[in-house]
Amino acid sequence: MKKYRIQDLTCSASRLLPDVIGEARVTNGGVYVFKPGETAHPEKVHVHDTDELFFFIQGKGVLPIDGIEHPIETGDVFLVEAGEDHHTRSSEDDPLVAAWWLLDK
Repeated sequence: MKKYRIQDLTCSASRLLPDVIGEARVTNGGVYVFKPGETAHPEKVHVHDTDELFFFIQGKGVLPIDGIEHPIETGDVFLVEAGEDHHTRSSEDDPLVAAWWLLDK
């Protein structure tokens, strides 16, 4: 897992965040609007065989990764590495909106 703040990141003419994802390409993704207190992927274990990039667009919450809870807020960017167990949990008072992308290997 790597955490960044959106204002600290750069882009190139052909890649968003080349300093974070290098030459990786987006293979899937979307935007998710959480309900207050909602946990994404409530199953016991949730992992991917590729990296996943999250942009937190609105709200606050927690991103547990391999059992360690990382506080999240608007403007945070997380790169969850392949094989890391993760489950985003929104706050009750300030629900999250998150953009997410799966990257190629």
